[in-house]
This record gives sequence, structure tokens and C-alpha cells, in this order.
Amino acid sequence: MTSPDFTYPQPTDDELAAQQPRTPSPHAPLIYSSPGAGFDHCEYAPRSRAAGATRAAGTAGAIGTTRAARAADPAESPALGKTALILSILATVLTLAASALLGATVGPAEAASGYYFTDTPDWYQGLAIGLVALQALCACLGTAAIVMGIVSTITGRGRTFGIVAIAAAAVAPFASFGTFLALSFAFA
Repeated sequence: MTSPDFTYPQPTDDELAAQQPRTPSPHAPLIYSSPGAGFDHCEYAPRSRAAGATRAAGTAGAIGTTRAARAADPAESPALGKTALILSILATVLTLAASALLGATVGPAEAASGYYFTDTPDWYQGLAIGLVALQALCACLGTAAIVMGIVSTITGRGRTFGIVAIAAAAVAPFASFGTFLALSFAFA
């Protein structure tokens, strides 16, 4: 790279490239795909030798890991995204079941016993308090699923599972409240 102004020396492309930090490129496997291209110093270049082999200069040491070994790395495992999805589905199913049961029974209990919660029988008060506690537990599970989904999406550990977990955990409270309202007015 040269400048029309020759009074100030301009760095060459090689000098500029040498100043850049070594960061992984999403296209690195495509750029360094030719075997023997002389890019053994690059962490993301495909390896023609096994890890721990000696270099051409004779120095021994770990050259790096292969793509298959990096895929088996637990840091890139989709387990976090899958766990977030399982928590999200569990929270969604439990909150919908609790809302459906509470919504279907609140109207008839109110019609039979009175308008106030203290007028209802003791067994129904215990059931309602238990279902509300289950709703609080589902809110905690859903929050944990959202946090785990965000972490898995950012770090790439089960990105698709994490995105689905975030969506399911975010929609669950609205679906639960809608189920409760629909059933409480339907059975009133």
C-alpha cells in the first residue's frame, strides 16, 4: 500500500498484517484450507500432523488441536442449551397445568363458598396456595432457563436449543395467565 504523498513512509500490507491481533476468523478454515500452506502457527488452520508432533524445525510441542478434537471439547458441547430447553419446557408445562387447575376451580369455589378467599374450604385454600407456590417455582425455573439460554446462545454451546429455550420461557407466563383468565371466566 503506497501513498501519493512520498514524504511520509507508508507501511506495507505485510507490516500492517503483522500489527493485527491474532483473533479467530469465522473464515479461517476456508482461508487456510490448502495443506502445507505454511500456516502451522495459526491456531485455526487445519492440521496435517497429529497434536504433539514435532515441527519441521525440530522443536517438539503441541501444535494444536484438530477440528474433531475441538468439537468434542466440553466448552463447545450443546449440553447447556439442552439443559436450558429442558428447564424451559418443564416450567412451561407445570405453569400451564397449575393455571388450568386453578382457573377451572376458582369460579366454582367462589360460587359455592363466597367471594372472599377465606370463605372457601380449607382444602381449597391449601390447593390454591400450593398452586401459587408452584407458579413461583416455575417463574424461577423460567428465569434460570432464560439466563442459561442467553449464555448458551452467546458462547455457542447449543445455540439453537438456547434460542428455543429463551422463546419458550418468555412466552410461558403470558400463556399461563391467559389460560387462567380464560378458564376462570369460563367456569364462573
